[in-house]
Amino acid sequence: MKSRFKYLIYPTPGQKYRLAKLFGCTRVVWNDSLAFCQEKYKLGDKKPGLSELQKTVHYSG
Repeated sequence: MKSRFKYLIYPTPGQKYRLAKLFGCTRVVWNDSLAFCQEKYKLGDKKPGLSELQKTVHYSG
């Protein structure tokens, strides 16, 4: 049997700001990783592993 839970959160303005920043950074890293994988695919290379992605794509901001 599978269970499901539903949560509601009511963040403070400071928490909203930090959550928006976190998800914005996550989106940048995801998009950069996807672009890197697509470029490797176009070149005929195999899909990069996690360690190669971590060395290539990172966000420091």
